[in-house]
Amino acid sequence: MRAPEQLTLADVGLPLSEATFVVVDLETTGASHDDAITEIGAVKVRGGEVIGEFASLVNPQRPIPADIRLLTGITPAMVADAPTVHSVIPAFLAFAEGAVWVAHNARFDTGFLQRACATLGYPWPSPPVIDTVAVARALLPRSEIPNVRLQTLARYFATPTTPTHRALDDARTTAEVLHALIERAGTLHVHSVEDLAGLSRRVPETVRRKAGLAANLPDGPGVYLFRDAHDQVLYVGTSRSIRRRVRTYFTAAESRRTMREMVTLATTVDAVPCPTALEARIRELRLIDQHRPPYNRRSRHPEATYWLARKVRASGAGSWSIHRARRAPQVDTATTHAPLGPFSGRDAARRALEALTLNPHSSITEAAHAALAQMRTLSDQQRYEEAASYRDCLLPLLRAQQRSMDHQSLTRCASLIAAAPLPHDAATWEVVLLRHGRLAASALWTPDQNTTLVLDALEATAPRHDCAPPIPEEAIAVGAWLQSPQVRLLRVNGTLVSDLPHPGTLLRELPT
Repeated sequence: MRAPEQLTLADVGLPLSEATFVVVDLETTGASHDDAITEIGAVKVRGGEVIGEFASLVNPQRPIPADIRLLTGITPAMVADAPTVHSVIPAFLAFAEGAVWVAHNARFDTGFLQRACATLGYPWPSPPVIDTVAVARALLPRSEIPNVRLQTLARYFATPTTPTHRALDDARTTAEVLHALIERAGTLHVHSVEDLAGLSRRVPETVRRKAGLAANLPDGPGVYLFRDAHDQVLYVGTSRSIRRRVRTYFTAAESRRTMREMVTLATTVDAVPCPTALEARIRELRLIDQHRPPYNRRSRHPEATYWLARKVRASGAGSWSIHRARRAPQVDTATTHAPLGPFSGRDAARRALEALTLNPHSSITEAAHAALAQMRTLSDQQRYEEAASYRDCLLPLLRAQQRSMDHQSLTRCASLIAAAPLPHDAATWEVVLLRHGRLAASALWTPDQNTTLVLDALEATAPRHDCAPPIPEEAIAVGAWLQSPQVRLLRVNGTLVSDLPHPGTLLRELPT
C-alpha cells in the first residue's frame, strides 16, 4: 500500500474552515503496549459538517478482559467474526489520508495506530495531530470546568452525542467538542491548523494574543518588519508568504526564547511586498543594515566583514594586511590592488593571507599559480597533508578574488537586466535590473507578455540609486544569483569583461 499523502509543514497556515479533520477513537483490550485494538471509529469533518464516517469492530486475536467488556460492552462473541487489523488498518489509513487527525488524549489512540502500522509493515503517515484534551486545557480555566474528560466536556458544551465508550459514538462526541473548542478559540485569533495545534503546546497567552497582527498582511512574497510601541524595528524577515510566515510567530512552531520575547514587545507588523525572491532578500539585507534590529542575528553586524588590502611602502615593497570593515576599505594611491573580499570570517582571510605571503612581491594571480604548483609538487611526493594545507589557503583566496572581480565588473556596468525561471514554475521568470551592481528593481515575466515592453517598463520605473557600493551581503547575494546556470543576460549597458585572468579557471583545477 502506498503511503498516504499527508499535510506538510507548508500547510501550517491552512485555515480551519478549509481543513479536513478525521476525528478518531479506539477501543482496546487495555492500555499497555501489549494490548490490541477491538474497535475503530472515525468521523471526517470539514467546515463544521460531517462528510464521512468509518466504523469497524476488530478481532484482537486475544481475550478481552472482564473489566473492558464491562466498560465498553464489546464481547468476544461480537469480535469473533470481525476483521483483524490486517484489513482494518489499511482501510482506515485510506479513509484518513490527507487529513488532520484529531483524538481525545491523542497519544493513546495514535500510539496504538502507529504500533499497528509498524507490525503490519505500513509506513506511518506522520499526520498533523490535534489533541482535544490539550486544547481544552489551554482554553478552559479550572474555574469553569473541573476536568477535561470527554464526558465532562460533552456535558459542558451540551453536545448532541453522548460518549458511550464505543468508538464511533466517542469519535462523534469528540468531533462536536472540537467544533465547540474551535468556536471558543476564535476569540484568541486562532484561525489556522497551526494556530490550533499551538494551543496544545502551551504557547504563552502574551504571544498568542498577538496573532491579530498578521490578519491584514499580504499572502505573497516579500519582507516583514516587527515594530514596538515606539516604532523601533525589532526584527526583519522574508518569506514567500508573508502572512503565513508571520502567523507562525504566534504559535508553538516558534520556540526560540528570543523570538517569543520579540513578539511580546511587538505592536505592529509592516509588510513590503516584493515580486521576486531575490528582491525580497536584498530588501531584507538593506533594512537590517539600515535599522540594526536588536533581534536579527544574521547580517546584524556587517562590520564583522574581513578584507585584504595591499599597500606599497616608500621602498617599493608591498605588504598585505587584514582589514575589518562594514564595506570594502577605500582605495587610495598607496593601494596597488583593489581590496580583496569579503571573506566569510577572519580564519578564511588569514588562510588567504598565508597564500599571498608565500610570494609577497607577486600579483594575486602569480601567487596563486605558485601556491598551486607547490601543492601539486607536494601531492606528487605523497605529502598529502602539506598539499591539503596549500589547497585550504588557495580556496578562500581564489573565491574572494572571484567575488571581488565579478563585483568590480558589475559596479562598472551602468545597468544590467538578467532573468531566471522560478524554481516551482518554469514558465514564469523573475527579471532583475541591476545598476552599478546594486539591485534597482525586479518583476515577473510570463510567456503572454511582450518581453521588450516588460524590460522597458522596468528600466523606466526603477528608482535611481546613487553609485555607492552595496553592502557586502548584497554583493554576495547578487553574485550568487547571477552565477546560477539558469540565469540569462537580457540587456547589458557597459562591459562585464575584465582584462585580468579570472580565478574561476584555477578554482576548477583545485581538488575538493
